[in-house]
Amino acid sequence: MSGPRDGETKYFETPSTGNDLVIVIGRREGCDILLEYDGQVSRLHVHLVYDPKSDRFYLIDQTSRNKTWVGQHALEPEQRTEIQPGTLFRVGRTWLRVDPPENSQTDEDMLPF
Repeated sequence: MSGPRDGETKYFETPSTGNDLVIVIGRREGCDILLEYDGQVSRLHVHLVYDPKSDRFYLIDQTSRNKTWVGQHALEPEQRTEIQPGTLFRVGRTWLRVDPPENSQTDEDMLPF
């Protein structure tokens, strides 16, 4: 939602096993969402978790230096916090949003982010 990749959408395959999907966001090479351009983002900043059993999303701040923000609220480190699809959250100076799964047949097992 902000930064040099504003408007970009990334899709993740939902696990067929029913296990949680964990998306790692940070500056470290190998993160699922790599924000190397944002110096306020920790190397391993936050986990975005999708629980397919409940069809819910959660954020877990990984004790980042500058915290993870939902609106004006800073998340408690290492606490699983539910986030609704469409809600903006901030990692460093970058605003992100998770969207609900698409309803088209071609994307039924993909999560847009």
